[in-house]
Amino acid sequence: MALTGLKGRLAAAQPSDIIFIAYVSFTGILIALYGWQFSPRLWIGLTLTHVALIGAGLWFAGQPLHYPSFRGFIRDIYPILAIVYLYWELRYLALLFSGGYQDPLILRLEEMLFGEQLAMTFSERFPYLWLSELMHFAYGTYWMLLPSALALLYLRRRIDGFRELVYVEMVIFFGCYLVFIFFPVQGPHYEFPLIGGRLAEAPMYRFVHWVLEDGGSKGAAFPSSHVAVAVAILLVTWRHDRQVWLVVLPLVVGLTVGTVYGRFHYGVDATSGIAAAVVFYLIAKYLHRFWSCEVRRGPGGWSESGNSAEGPPV
Repeated sequence: MALTGLKGRLAAAQPSDIIFIAYVSFTGILIALYGWQFSPRLWIGLTLTHVALIGAGLWFAGQPLHYPSFRGFIRDIYPILAIVYLYWELRYLALLFSGGYQDPLILRLEEMLFGEQLAMTFSERFPYLWLSELMHFAYGTYWMLLPSALALLYLRRRIDGFRELVYVEMVIFFGCYLVFIFFPVQGPHYEFPLIGGRLAEAPMYRFVHWVLEDGGSKGAAFPSSHVAVAVAILLVTWRHDRQVWLVVLPLVVGLTVGTVYGRFHYGVDATSGIAAAVVFYLIAKYLHRFWSCEVRRGPGGWSESGNSAEGPPV
């Protein structure tokens, strides 16, 4: 009976539900099997948290879609809400299966591709206060970029694009996170000295670094999930709402450049983030086509045509 109920919930699930449940289940198993390397309290805490996340994912997967309503909005958006926690725990998962951080390899690759360490030379070559503040502001927009894009699509009744963006971002987040777990790279924020002098006294610089004091996760640099997530917003909004695309375009460009200027990512991290966005976007589309054939779709799921049972055609 329990197995039948589980199949019923997954049969009605959206692609974002399946990706979410798959990722938290897989990483939960890794933690349960290999978390003995942590302290007992951390091991138990992380394991139980993943059990709770799996349960939440299964519960949400069985809830009906509804637009517009607050309950329906939370049902659609809940995987995004869990990202903050799942990113935070990477600081522990990133060293479970590797002998250390892979920065030496990335540094050599950076020299091969660019002939220099862009994260160091960029700000040294252009040490302008206005540029530094602009780059740090652009980097800081990351924390609001995805929520803003989702809100705009939802409010503009692009529900198909809204749900597609949630799903695509889940594939990109979790694809990058799996790379971080098995190939952790610290990034220049930990490897290089911070930008100093008068640039470090400016308000946007100080705000961004204040947030990063405990908001970052070591090992989560390559590929840049910041860049991958931002570029994916462009890919989805170009298809569903060109006005939203125009709004986010300068922010995405600024964020991509700012990650390197501010010494948060290597140049290789940023360029691989762009590539990751394209690759994972194509993977997401392939998986969606597969599930469309193998799993009974619930009402309102996003489709290749861009039409939705609950939203107007785009």
